[in-house]
Amino acid sequence: MIDIRGVTLPVISIRIKEAKDLNSLKEEIKSKVKGKLFQGSYFIIENPQDLPPDWIEELEDFLKELSLESIKRIGSKEKRKEVRSDRLLVVDKSLRSGQKVEHNGDVLVLGDVNKDAQVVAVGNIIIMGTLRGIAIAGALGDEEAVVVALKMEPQQIRIGKKIAISEESERVSPGYPEVARVEDGMIVLEKV
Repeated sequence: MIDIRGVTLPVISIRIKEAKDLNSLKEEIKSKVKGKLFQGSYFIIENPQDLPPDWIEELEDFLKELSLESIKRIGSKEKRKEVRSDRLLVVDKSLRSGQKVEHNGDVLVLGDVNKDAQVVAVGNIIIMGTLRGIAIAGALGDEEAVVVALKMEPQQIRIGKKIAISEESERVSPGYPEVARVEDGMIVLEKV
């Protein structure tokens, strides 16, 4: 009836495949997101246009009761830009060369960060695409921050005061998601 998949912690994506009855839909969602794993996560309802309008608000309220926070997705007919929450900024587009996003929290990019584009975050950076540009996580000195990308081919990664710069031809993604973190005073890449 529905698919629930982790986009990346702390964000889950909910796609409702079939919905005949709101109450049975709520019960199925409750059974899939129970437990501590999803508590405090943000959620995205991927296909709100497929549901009756009065269901959306009721589902969002229901999910908030389950200790989840909503990321309001802006429909594709409107301009899809940025969605802000207290600690999470969702950039619902790819960043082109010369574009820069800064946020006083975590940043989730639902697209690519192309060469010469920058993402600067006081917290973590998660890129649901390819990182070819510059990612600066832990911008106020937090070396516990991480940078995650589905394909990691950065010009530069900074975490806290640590910097890793790659040559143009040096870095080719191994084909799986990676996380950059500070370990023993150096930025290292690990398989997610």
